[in-house]
Amino acid sequence: METYKVTDRFVLHVGYSCNERCEFCYYLDDLKRGRAKDASTAANKRKIATAAAFGKKAIDISGGEPTIRQDLPELISYCRAKGIDSVNIITNGLRTSDLGYCRMLKDAGLTEGLFSIHSHCAEIHDRLTNVPGSFDKLIKSVENFRALGLPFRVNTVVNKENYRYVGKFLEMVSAYKPGAVNLILFNPSETASLLGVDNAVRISDYQVIGDEISAALDAWKEKIGVVNVRFLPFCCLRKHPDCIRTEWQKVHEDQEWDPILLVAFQKNWAASIASVLAGFFVPWNAPVYRSRDLLTFLNKRLSAFRMKLYYRQGRPCSECSLRAICTGVQRDYVAKFGFPDFKPLRLPEKVTDPLYYAKKLGANFASLR
Repeated sequence: METYKVTDRFVLHVGYSCNERCEFCYYLDDLKRGRAKDASTAANKRKIATAAAFGKKAIDISGGEPTIRQDLPELISYCRAKGIDSVNIITNGLRTSDLGYCRMLKDAGLTEGLFSIHSHCAEIHDRLTNVPGSFDKLIKSVENFRALGLPFRVNTVVNKENYRYVGKFLEMVSAYKPGAVNLILFNPSETASLLGVDNAVRISDYQVIGDEISAALDAWKEKIGVVNVRFLPFCCLRKHPDCIRTEWQKVHEDQEWDPILLVAFQKNWAASIASVLAGFFVPWNAPVYRSRDLLTFLNKRLSAFRMKLYYRQGRPCSECSLRAICTGVQRDYVAKFGFPDFKPLRLPEKVTDPLYYAKKLGANFASLR
């Protein structure tokens, strides 16, 4: 039996105000209604200090949009002072199109960027973000980071507007040599679940989108190096299972977030503790591995509860050899479209190791190094 540990990274949502209005944003309704809440500098510093006390060594500073805050350089410096070695911002690239601003963040201690690029095509990207010119500023931001020697990764939300062009998107971003590309299927959580089934970004067929992603990976995976496909079941990407990142892989991934701190910081500690306790009682086909420490063990319990709360496995899943390391699909999707007609993956033995396919990418998982 393998021994694994929870990721050393956590996310800090410094506030939910934003200078874009992306069609798939988790908090779009709050932004439109002026209800987006922002945390104070002191509150954010308390969370940073707490995460450092938990031994975390990497942070993703997110929002909303973190670069609209005047205290971002101060928060970055505070992270480094607390012993957090990897300080990353998740950004839409509007503000970082200014080279001087990028240099100021680097001087404060920034070590990395994660840019949200949603198409190879300026017209599609700008339409999804509702900000004309946002694509061009993103490309300028990427060039600024490269000029300053700052590594970067790329997020893109795969949806009905852009999924036919995943191959062209990977071709475009590969030229800039990102450290990783995350293909994130639209995830109907938070207030994004209010989007109607006819909304342009809503996914209606997992397998169709999986086929498009698979064809794109055939051409570009080896050239890019690390491509993570999030919120897609293994059976929808049969040729590239090493790219799949369900919740069971993400809990151990260097570039993903500690689930206990995620819930505690986004909601409160009562919700986080309650989720851990609930995880001891919910039935779930959880992966099998030894936890390297208590925090990893408790995160596994919390993850089991969240999987039961947010995801569903249907009849095809009961016959799948990967059932224990896959989450199925979101309950929101099943409620609106029914459970997909998935074809189970049948292997000689059932797979219970969550990193079974990820092992050749050991550089992204501290547990495998």
